[in-house]
Amino acid sequence: MAGFDDHLTDAMGAFSVSDDEIVLDDNIRTQLTKIENNYESIFSWDIQRFTGVNKNLLLNLIDKVREQKQMTIDMATKADEFNQVRYYLQLVASYELYNRKRYKESYLEIESVVKFLETCKFDESNKQYADAYHHIARASNAYIALTLKIDSEKLLKDVKHVNNFNQAEKSAICAIKAKIFMEYPAKGNAIALNFADQARALHSTEPEWIIVWLKAKGRVRRSYEPYKMPDDDEIKAAEILCSIKTNHRHLIKASQLYKEAGYINRLKNNHKESTKFFKLSSDIAKISIELANDDVNELNSLLLTCIESPDEFFSASMIENLVTRLSKVKNSCVDQVLGFYYLKYEKDYVKAKMYLSRGMAAGQFSSSLQLIKVECLLQPIEQFPFVKTLNMMYTIIENNPKQILWYLKLYLDEDIEDTFKKRNLIFTRPLFNTDKYFRPNQFLIDLSASLRKLMNNNDNDLSKEEKNTYDQFNKLIKLNIGDNNFNKTTVHKNNDSWRKKRVDLTENKCNESHQQKNESWRRKRDPRQE
Repeated sequence: MAGFDDHLTDAMGAFSVSDDEIVLDDNIRTQLTKIENNYESIFSWDIQRFTGVNKNLLLNLIDKVREQKQMTIDMATKADEFNQVRYYLQLVASYELYNRKRYKESYLEIESVVKFLETCKFDESNKQYADAYHHIARASNAYIALTLKIDSEKLLKDVKHVNNFNQAEKSAICAIKAKIFMEYPAKGNAIALNFADQARALHSTEPEWIIVWLKAKGRVRRSYEPYKMPDDDEIKAAEILCSIKTNHRHLIKASQLYKEAGYINRLKNNHKESTKFFKLSSDIAKISIELANDDVNELNSLLLTCIESPDEFFSASMIENLVTRLSKVKNSCVDQVLGFYYLKYEKDYVKAKMYLSRGMAAGQFSSSLQLIKVECLLQPIEQFPFVKTLNMMYTIIENNPKQILWYLKLYLDEDIEDTFKKRNLIFTRPLFNTDKYFRPNQFLIDLSASLRKLMNNNDNDLSKEEKNTYDQFNKLIKLNIGDNNFNKTTVHKNNDSWRKKRVDLTENKCNESHQQKNESWRRKRDPRQE
């Protein structure tokens, strides 16, 4: 893949017109609309319209997906084999570049996808869906080419019309849409789940779509209830994956779900159920280790499962074997897990710092958080700048309790959605484990009590701005974050429109015959109604 990227970078100078000079006349706009309506391109799915501009991302989305793509390439066991994750990420990168009017970069990105698809090998699980992958990439390529006034008719010559896909290909397209929309949380997760439902309705026995569905379902379930048990349909889906005893990827996904169920039951003191699920998870993980061979990505996932499970479920020798195998790999994802292993399991903070520093340098946010813990553990706590800052804040608030309103205002003025602000307050917990278990809402309850006491004791001494901050906080805590439609006045209407014009995903439709499902799979848009 690197060869393609180098070639395309060199080709950047081949375009004689800059992005700023590109003007889309009515004729081109009409042709673009035809591609949107008649072909399955990433531009046909109204991603930006239904997910909006996500203000909650820690990183620029283009930078994020490019980093993820590179990590996927680095961890690939076979460089010439088709990789779903890389495919999804490059589609997103191309789409985002286009939306930022970086048309030439967008074109080169999608060109690299098309070229790679022409030469890569598809394994058995992806072979029957190869046409769907090809046609989405090529339709997207034609869309961008048309914008750049490159002959798009030639590029569209052999691309399937939206009505000409077979049922397996339709299921693949729905799964691809699900994966794409999951890159746009939180609104995208709910939409992704609808598409994943449809993919399974069209091809119920495809394990890859079960994995996509489990990911989307888990994200939606955990959005505002991180400690909610997996639903019965998730457990059943994991059982289906377990029945495929020869595929380590499928087994690992099932193991991860059982581990989550074990952890949540342990939090709720359901020890019998917790032990049952942890045992299931560990038994499946042990089988997966034997099947994974040198698959770095899956071995890394398995080590994380071992670390996050109670000690009694995995032998020390098994974990040490995984660590030895992964220690030979130079990869930021592996560095992150190895750092976590040395921090939690071995208590070797020097080695933990080494690995987590590598992970942080490569942009791994989780590595950065774990590194804070390690730095605290490696030196006297009063010497660590992070702790010094917290101590300073505490001293300031202790001497002048009203200062908490100043810090609160800083938080409330952050340019993120109010639903996320409240969610962060609900699930705030200490960086280190303490004797006190912080349940959801505990921090918010304590903060609210402190603020009420402050307001009652200092009502006459508070400025108008300080009172406004408190009022703003009260509005925030009354916000219903369980509603997936963050902006009720517009998003709800858009979601209805999306269901009618894109694909009917209601429960009744999912229970109809395959013929009816096929008819409702994707309805052609009428641009006059938009």
